[in-house]
Amino acid sequence: MIVIALSWIILLLFFIPTGMVAKSFLKIQTTDNYLPIFLGIFLQCVGLCIFSFFFKIGWVVFLFNFLMVIGLSVWKSKEIKSSLKEIKADIQTLPKISKIILATIFVFALFKCAQSPFIIDNESYYVQTIKWINEYGFVKGLANLHIYLGQNSPFHVLQAGFNFSFLTDRINDINGFLLVFSSVYFITEFEKRHSKNAETHWIGFIPIFNILFFQFINAPSPDLSIILVSQILFYYFLDKDNSLDSFKIVTLLFLYLIFIKITIAPLGLLVIYLLHFDKKRFSFLLIFGSLTSLILILKNSIITGYPFYPFYILPLEKDWKIPQQLLEFIASRTKSAGYIKVGSLNNASLLTKLNSWLHLGGINRVFNIGMLVLFAFGLFINKIQQQIKYKILYLILGIHFVLLLLTSPQFRFFLPEFVFLSVLALSTLFNYFKMNSQWVRFTLLTGIILPLIAVPFIDYKNFTANKLHQHKEKYNWYQILIPEKNSKYAEIPFEKIKEGNLDYYSPKENFFFYGTANGDIPCVNKVQVEYFKNYYYIKPQLRTSDLSDGFYSKSILNNE
Repeated sequence: MIVIALSWIILLLFFIPTGMVAKSFLKIQTTDNYLPIFLGIFLQCVGLCIFSFFFKIGWVVFLFNFLMVIGLSVWKSKEIKSSLKEIKADIQTLPKISKIILATIFVFALFKCAQSPFIIDNESYYVQTIKWINEYGFVKGLANLHIYLGQNSPFHVLQAGFNFSFLTDRINDINGFLLVFSSVYFITEFEKRHSKNAETHWIGFIPIFNILFFQFINAPSPDLSIILVSQILFYYFLDKDNSLDSFKIVTLLFLYLIFIKITIAPLGLLVIYLLHFDKKRFSFLLIFGSLTSLILILKNSIITGYPFYPFYILPLEKDWKIPQQLLEFIASRTKSAGYIKVGSLNNASLLTKLNSWLHLGGINRVFNIGMLVLFAFGLFINKIQQQIKYKILYLILGIHFVLLLLTSPQFRFFLPEFVFLSVLALSTLFNYFKMNSQWVRFTLLTGIILPLIAVPFIDYKNFTANKLHQHKEKYNWYQILIPEKNSKYAEIPFEKIKEGNLDYYSPKENFFFYGTANGDIPCVNKVQVEYFKNYYYIKPQLRTSDLSDGFYSKSILNNE
């Protein structure tokens, strides 16, 4: 816990100066002292991605980044001190209960981040993606080795820049920092609005979902960043003025979201709505939208051979381009995952798929049915009925949800709208019954603390049939100082296997078809390699004798 707390302090020391410079360079006038930190996260993410085209993100890049940040800190020292002083004042003026809420979130977040990661995607490609970036940067055709490595989210690049891989393999906790910092933002904004007009604003209810958020924070999942930052995007869209500065902030928040996960693209309609045929706004969107798009296109081209991955369009005619049948395989699995957990729905009608989706068990059913109920209830919420921006947001969230229903309706993809509509409904009920502010704070405190205390007693078998997600983490006293390693399968043995010109490492225990945990690179499960050899007649191979030159998929005969 102590080591993680120190790493979060270091993150602040990097993000604040970077964000201050971004705010100054972009000429954004705002009294929001928290915004520069979000801008700093985005700018660091973009900068580290650019470095990844040319260098490995190791100690040299970290040192360069550190020296640059020192220079920026000296340059912007007065503004940084002023901003930190105001943030401190915000926290000091909070009611006692709100301070207890934030202290509780901070301590529990440190406690959770000190444990082994919960999310199974961490064991299939999060750790390995970050490891490749740390040791080689972006590698040509990396998706040919392990198809999930084709995703290579810029969020993982950001994590690679601050996981201190040259010192330890125990720090992958930017999500924990994001949760704590976002909670400070949500609570302080809630209190400011309440003291100003006695409004019980929806933004203060977001931490109630911490029982859900906490499942993400000890793994470098882009999903948590999507959920948290999208709420800030909604807040700026709905409750800030229509100035050019607000437009810039909304645009940058959206660009950060789509930069780390393409599934959030429909929210771009919010930015388009705010354009107002203004040349300055259009130019801002064009310049920075083009920059982020160019980075994504180049990254996808290098790693998969498809500039618009996961779409098939305009593939590069390069030897490292992943075979289309491999791309179709993973696309089919991703689509099916939203409708059914076991078996296949090939050639099934949309109605059959939606019926299957609606009858999924466990936690899926809770969110799937809950989402439908929330959209129905939203029609009766006064703000959505009476305020144009709320109507627009409701409509755009509906478009996003429908598109997911038609493609891959995994509940984690529509959590941004689930969280927003839930907290909007809660705040509406509290305002309708004119609940005392102290009752609101006690409700928040209870809604945050009780679920977190109850977590150790939860039987995960009631929520998921996935045995990999049913495992409970062990608590050890040494976690107070040193966190667990970045993989829950850190002790699993690996074997070295030769496949043509490729020597790769595979877990001896087939705990998961895509599982690689924290094996030495290049790492892929031998079961996966054999599967693609037997059914698709391809196998991963080195392009040259140098691992940094990447991989290609070699076509083989049926009897090879």
